[in-house]
Amino acid sequence: MSNLNLDDFYFDDDSYIKQELKDIDLSGLTGGKHLRSKLIKLTAGLFNLEDQITQKLGRVVELVHNATLTHDDVVDNSHTRRGSVSVPALINNKKSVLLGDYMLAKALHELSEFDNPKLTGELTLTLKELVEGEWIQYENTNPYEISTHLYETLAIKKTGSLFRWCFLAPLIVFDKNSNIYELYQELGEQLGVIFQMSDDVIDFNKESKKSYGLDFRNNNINYVLHFVGLSHPEVKIKFLQTEEITDLSKAELEIIDQASALAKETIQSKVNNCEKIVNKLKEKLPESEASLDEINSIVKYITARVF
Repeated sequence: MSNLNLDDFYFDDDSYIKQELKDIDLSGLTGGKHLRSKLIKLTAGLFNLEDQITQKLGRVVELVHNATLTHDDVVDNSHTRRGSVSVPALINNKKSVLLGDYMLAKALHELSEFDNPKLTGELTLTLKELVEGEWIQYENTNPYEISTHLYETLAIKKTGSLFRWCFLAPLIVFDKNSNIYELYQELGEQLGVIFQMSDDVIDFNKESKKSYGLDFRNNNINYVLHFVGLSHPEVKIKFLQTEEITDLSKAELEIIDQASALAKETIQSKVNNCEKIVNKLKEKLPESEASLDEINSIVKYITARVF
């Protein structure tokens, strides 16, 4: 699927902020994969929604996503994003918080034009869960101690909630009383969890474009490190105190590889579950079978990517 050409829509044309930032390279903000807006486009296509509606929903979800990333980079003191200089490193923390707030406000303003309380309600629920997810991540600084339940709760709130909205938004616009609502809800959340877990595995893939072992260095919550804590509790203290993953011994690096394999097994079980949900949707929407197959293609892309 092609992008929705969203880069020009992060600001209103007459925005003071747009004028202030016009000479700054914001590719760290706008240079994403636009996966969420692609999901909007796919689900909107199932219901033959007008292009104008699809475009607006796509803008909303990208605005929300990038607002949260901008805020995250302030909280995490991150200097890079998507291979470019992060927004806070370019314009300082205070302006970055304001920019994130602006994008959230713009998203809600655009959504208000639908005059659909259920649509807006689902997004505000998503925003609440996004904040809760960040709070969980901030409060839990030991990736080797986090429980499986809490990790999955974090993944659903931080990532799955916005994926869920990508599925539900076009459905609500089309038919707010649809009988496939719960299936779409579950599919979006599970796809988000798969995305988060796969992202964690990528951190320990030497062929990835991401910095190898960055979560290890920063002691960030990571699904692979969660399995290290479960299967080899004796190394937790040393791993916490080791600055770089390259400082580990060969045997200790093998523990990381084994944990990655365990994480991939769990991811595959969730992929299988997504396929079952898609098959249930095919039974209810037989005329959309070809489009629903694209969801399985997206799942494969998410689990196979290295960036």
